[in-house]
Amino acid sequence: MIRLCLIATLSVLIANSAFAQQTSVDTLYTGLKKATSFTFGNDAIYIVEAGAHRVLKLGMDGKLIERYGKRGSGNYQFDNPVDIATTNGLKLFVSDKGNNRIQVFDKRWQYLSSISGNDRFQTRSEIRPAFLGVNKLGDVYFYDERSRTLGKYNEDGAILDQVSLPAEVKQVSGIQLVDGSILILDKKSELIHRISENGFYESFYEAKGTHSFFYRDNEVYVAKNNAIEKLGPLTKKTILSFEKKSEISDIYVVENKIYILTSHALIRILEE
Repeated sequence: MIRLCLIATLSVLIANSAFAQQTSVDTLYTGLKKATSFTFGNDAIYIVEAGAHRVLKLGMDGKLIERYGKRGSGNYQFDNPVDIATTNGLKLFVSDKGNNRIQVFDKRWQYLSSISGNDRFQTRSEIRPAFLGVNKLGDVYFYDERSRTLGKYNEDGAILDQVSLPAEVKQVSGIQLVDGSILILDKKSELIHRISENGFYESFYEAKGTHSFFYRDNEVYVAKNNAIEKLGPLTKKTILSFEKKSEISDIYVVENKIYILTSHALIRILEE
């Protein structure tokens, strides 16, 4: 049996010894303060540490490279940041929810601009950005909690559209952009909705008990209270089982490696 303890947040117990022998689990980084999301770019891992109002840059081996930001309202400062996304590693976008803006940085973490309003589509000038994603063209989509719509901007910060959500979407708890579609985690309906980038409803995946997800190659990796599962068109596979109920903030898949983020730690699982 392999046991993995993550500072009172996650207690992991592999389901059985045969499964344990096939599963490699490594703790890359611990001691995070209310980590909410992460992404990859420039051969590095960027983690949003909401509890410390900053972003951490780690090497692919999990070693700390740099800490960016502190609490405040100026450039390079954050107030309750939520999510982070990158355009092929060239630009980084951080949803700075407490400051009603998205801050934009280049790959050297030089401040470029802020997205802070969309007067063209709203009566209110302020936005309240939460979850965000970037498509292959570099267009940025984010969920605006204030208007309950998706804002669409190009990578230079110019607004392109405001997308209304279909009635089927009851709550937005995470988004991912894939192949011209937007996947939305809806914890209230316990579904992952798939809509077009124009807001038309396409399909859904069942997501009972799901805290976060990652879509790749027609398969959805879902992090639940007690397991990480991979859902295919006709298959379901349990990657890892947890002994105790846990809540995973974010999940990301790179080749055969599954990265999971809790509020306190970043974990890497090698999928056989």
